[in-house]
Amino acid sequence: MMEDIKKYREAEKLKKWSQEVQKIPPYLDKFERLNDRLHPEIQELKITKIQHLSHDTKLFRFISANPNKPLAIFRAGQYIGITVNINGVRTVRPYSIISSPNQTAYYELGIRRKKDGFVSPFVLDNAKIGDIFEATEPLGQFYYNPLFHGKDLVFIAGGCGITPFISMIRDIIELEKPINIELLYGCLTELDILFREELEDIRTRKQNFEVKFVLSEAHSEWGGLCGFITKDVISSNIENYIDKFYYICGSREMYQFILEELNKLGVPRHHIIFETFGVPDDVTKIMGWPSHLNLSDLFEITLDYIQNGKTHTTSFKASCTEPLLNSIEHQKDINLNIKSGCRSGVCALCRTKLVSGEIFLPPDVTIREVDKDLGYIHPCISYPLTDLHLDLKMI
Repeated sequence: MMEDIKKYREAEKLKKWSQEVQKIPPYLDKFERLNDRLHPEIQELKITKIQHLSHDTKLFRFISANPNKPLAIFRAGQYIGITVNINGVRTVRPYSIISSPNQTAYYELGIRRKKDGFVSPFVLDNAKIGDIFEATEPLGQFYYNPLFHGKDLVFIAGGCGITPFISMIRDIIELEKPINIELLYGCLTELDILFREELEDIRTRKQNFEVKFVLSEAHSEWGGLCGFITKDVISSNIENYIDKFYYICGSREMYQFILEELNKLGVPRHHIIFETFGVPDDVTKIMGWPSHLNLSDLFEITLDYIQNGKTHTTSFKASCTEPLLNSIEHQKDINLNIKSGCRSGVCALCRTKLVSGEIFLPPDVTIREVDKDLGYIHPCISYPLTDLHLDLKMI
């Protein structure tokens, strides 16, 4: 009898404890604070330094605009999406972080002027010290993975594609990691080489780092490598090239060219990774583009969205040669804020429900299988082929 009473009392005690809820003050909830530090929904950044890197590229240093909100930490090779508002058009562009992840006081970005670009000319011509920008958390999968990438790495950069490598090189050198790096850096001319002094200095000090510059429009006095980064350039300058792991960052055209050259050398495809490459300069030249479409073709885009707690529907005309997200962002009267980061269909921040219609997606863009199955598209890299109906109510 007494044993049963003891069991009953113990059961009642456990029941009481299970029903009690202890309120934990936010400043004591270390997991939430850590999560917010690692994955902030947005970051507000302030420019503290602007420096010319070349005739068409500038370095921008950003600190947190809020002293109580430190910058999110990142892996060397990642990027952040910077939000700008240009004449009422709110949009995002990704830029690789060039600063080392071993210091957390600031981010540094290298931004190059893109011919006929929308955002980079605006930033280069208008941004000044003290300006505040909204940014994403650090994103991207272009970073060193010790489990799969080995200890012998080959970096192949084209032009401004050197930016993620600068952060990776600094990280490896600063921490004295036992990793060998060989960098092939292709540019048009000597004037286009970024971080040349730093790279050459590291080469003279560190045995595990080598760099070769390859100029496609070299001056007659240039004594280095000329032309493109072909299979012959790779095989002549990289020992045991088949066994090494390759990182490629540059233009979309460069990616296809380098991939074919590495394939000729017998380098396994799983030994090669590419940084996200953004939208094509001319989508009509991408393999699979419907030849029957005219460049002037416009299609009606219907959007369902929520604003001020109410559901709205609107329509507008969009060009078949412009990414859907760009077209939506230019509709100033709608005032929609669609999250985005990579502008390449990789980060999936802009995923949107396609109710009806057909789109063109460049064949080298990988979309998650679950998005395909459930009818979601990434409008940052999708082009209308017919009239479309999009559901933005979940954004």
